[in-house]
Amino acid sequence: MRLAALLAALRPVLPLVLGLSLGCSLSLLRASWSHGGGEDPCLGAAGRAGPPAGGAQPEAEDGRPGQGHEDFRPRIVPYYRDPNKPYKKVLRTRYIQTELGFHERLFVAVLTSKATLNTLAVAVNKTVAHHFPRLLYFTGLRSAKVPHGMVLVAHGDERPIWLMYETMNYIHQHFGSDYDWFYIMQDDTYAQAEQVKALVTHLSINQDVYLGRAEEFIGGDEQARYCHGGFGYLLSRSLLLKLHPHLDSCRNEILSVRPDEWLGRCIIDFLGISCISQLQGQHYHTYELAKNAEPEKEEEEEFQAALAVHPVSDMTLMYRLHKHFSRIQLERAYQEIQELQVAVSQTQ
Repeated sequence: MRLAALLAALRPVLPLVLGLSLGCSLSLLRASWSHGGGEDPCLGAAGRAGPPAGGAQPEAEDGRPGQGHEDFRPRIVPYYRDPNKPYKKVLRTRYIQTELGFHERLFVAVLTSKATLNTLAVAVNKTVAHHFPRLLYFTGLRSAKVPHGMVLVAHGDERPIWLMYETMNYIHQHFGSDYDWFYIMQDDTYAQAEQVKALVTHLSINQDVYLGRAEEFIGGDEQARYCHGGFGYLLSRSLLLKLHPHLDSCRNEILSVRPDEWLGRCIIDFLGISCISQLQGQHYHTYELAKNAEPEKEEEEEFQAALAVHPVSDMTLMYRLHKHFSRIQLERAYQEIQELQVAVSQTQ
């Protein structure tokens, strides 16, 4: 009985013991075969063939280079630093893409306020934030509690021009060297995120770009245009870098009640660049919503192709717009799948 109980207790570990024993036995046999008598014919041939190419000599038993020995002595070239020259520490960036000068594609800034932070700004965050790689919200004054999942920058002043000035300064200081494109929008704007991302992939980053819905200045007595802030606008990195030194002058010299018009005037006066609605074959399509509009009943081609829709009066309308345009994108995806299936079937 004791023997049977002992065997029953050892049965789970018996395969492990047998495996270890077999492995150790095979290792000992292999070691004895490899260190047995007789010279390896390959090693002997190598020893008789002469020194290998490359200048390194095998070491003989007396310490001098010899033939047929497995050990090699490398020739080390010492490095001597000139004591008369000052030592310079090499500063390496944290990421290799920063050292190579690579930039991310798109940065998105949403202008909001204390009154709409918990309503329209939250709706923007729930509809498009997960489509953009980097999105920040800018406001003058902040509420006591910031909504979950939103990165908020408060400038401490609700004046519209001051908010725009501080926002442009902040973007340049913290993200000006990291991104190629900067998209500025308001929290009462619905933007089709995928179309915005597709737009910047088709534009050259080597130009000064100020792209959006071009509007006339108050008075309309000149050819220059500014980009309407309600429909969002796109700035290139090169334009932002050129504009930054003039922001202080624009703040002190340009009087305006609209922040988008103030920014457009600043860009025109100091850089000579006017807002445009199309560039390199790409159009910035927008649509202005009427009061009490029904997104589900809008059938105009201009609405269906809109990249940005404005004004969005409440959260419910923002969600309805997102549902409508998501359905359109889904139908387009199904149509492309069907066309690909037909093309594949025709090639077979």
